[in-house]
Amino acid sequence: MINEEYKVCSKCVSDSSIPNLKLDKNNICQYCKIHQEMENEFPFNEKSLANLKLIADKIRYEGKDKKYDCVVGISGGRDSSYLLYIVKEILNLNPLAVHYDNGFDSETSTSNILNVCSNLGVELETRVADWENFKKITKSFFLAGVSDPDTPTDVGIFKTMYEIAYKENIKYVFNGHSFRTEGVEPLDWTYMDGLYVKSINKKFENIDLDKFDNFTLFDLIKFNVLGGIKTILPLNYVEYDHQKVQEILTNKLGWTYYGGHHHESLLTKFVVSYYLPNKFGIDRRRTGLSAMVRSKKINRSEAIKILEKKPDIEDEKYLVDYILDKLDISKDQFRNIMSKKNKNFRDFLTYYSFFKNFGLIAKFAYKVGFIPKLLYLRYYGKE
Repeated sequence: MINEEYKVCSKCVSDSSIPNLKLDKNNICQYCKIHQEMENEFPFNEKSLANLKLIADKIRYEGKDKKYDCVVGISGGRDSSYLLYIVKEILNLNPLAVHYDNGFDSETSTSNILNVCSNLGVELETRVADWENFKKITKSFFLAGVSDPDTPTDVGIFKTMYEIAYKENIKYVFNGHSFRTEGVEPLDWTYMDGLYVKSINKKFENIDLDKFDNFTLFDLIKFNVLGGIKTILPLNYVEYDHQKVQEILTNKLGWTYYGGHHHESLLTKFVVSYYLPNKFGIDRRRTGLSAMVRSKKINRSEAIKILEKKPDIEDEKYLVDYILDKLDISKDQFRNIMSKKNKNFRDFLTYYSFFKNFGLIAKFAYKVGFIPKLLYLRYYGKE
């Protein structure tokens, strides 16, 4: 029986499982409105690629005397691999590919990174996280019972990309997110900031963070404001069909599919396919499918049918045992984690209240390119 409180957007498939879902009088959610605002700013038409190439011309000119003119993060997944292809082959830029190795890369993702970079002739710089340090910080997020245990990885990726860009005097970092295929996830599902990491670590493991690649408010000011590093999202400007993209990557770059969205990382595969559905009732496919419905890549009934089937992981027992063993989480600890009260970033010390109080500064930051518009809209978006 459906709970009386159950709500679902009439336009996409966002529903009550998404925290703070707000529907207007037409039962349209705030994420559909964010999507429309992004479409207004980044319409896909015959001028889209030309506009992206104008941005690339500026980047190429500014970096003409440098070894690299931009940084591209790569995970071995479809989005980041295609992003590197666009940057190198379509935009004719000279990127430095950067990878953050958190100890959970699958064999397929590692092979993809090497093949893509080699076939494109792009230099790769990999930063390997200090394992004992990273393991305890990630374990602390599971012990905290929050819905974003991938936060230490995300923070490490951001710190690595921007720190390397700053060191190399590179002014542009490319990001592989697409609002048309991935949408925007609620903050309660995937929040990220350095103070959040400090807060959870202090409460549960309390280890020295000197060896962890944390991204603090000071780093944001140093890299983005003082360093003038800007973030570019090329996938906002190009047609992005998953099947066609995979064919390009497979045929031209020796890339191999790894079985599911975000499954290139074994930790993320565990989080999205097992931990979140079983502990929180969260199906992160919902945000991506909603985005694809809004973008008319699939229809709403198709999305609903996909969501009726649970996330599929053929090696579930092996994956769970592997993650618990690697993070030194005992079976008893894990049972306690899965049964304890669910929490999120609002239960811990973060920069969130600081960010919310400086909306005008944040708006200026996205206007001049220091932060992506979609990031701005996650905090200050429409209702």
